[in-house]
Amino acid sequence: MFKKIFTIFLIICFLCVTTSATAQELENQEGNITSISVGDPAPFSGILLDSIAGAKFIAKSRYCGIELELKIKKDFEVELANKQLAIDLLQTQYGSLENTHNQLLAQKEKEINQLNEIIKDEIDDHSHWWFAGGIIAGIVLSIGIFYAAVEVQN
Repeated sequence: MFKKIFTIFLIICFLCVTTSATAQELENQEGNITSISVGDPAPFSGILLDSIAGAKFIAKSRYCGIELELKIKKDFEVELANKQLAIDLLQTQYGSLENTHNQLLAQKEKEINQLNEIIKDEIDDHSHWWFAGGIIAGIVLSIGIFYAAVEVQN
């Protein structure tokens, strides 16, 4: 029983003590940058950085190139995707136009074949010869009848 109470007491103490501890946030702190010149108590002139400013400087110098490279890569991939979309759209339009062209060409070939058949039927039609033969036969028959009528009177 004593062990259970002691355990509960330790857990409560542990929770109370650990929740009061807070971490130092580096994002809100700017860091200090100080410049020194030749007359200041330093062996040479320069710029002094505290640990926060130094850490920010190191992090920026280390990751600035990577960040720029990622941004350029992202811009390149976006541009590449846009160009690929334009290419795909043009290929689709080309395919559609090619399909339309092939259908029109097939329709024209079909019409040409139909017109050729009609012309062939017209060429094989000898009705004009029958017409000319009928006129000649009519003329010969009229002359024959006229001649027979004249001979019968004589």
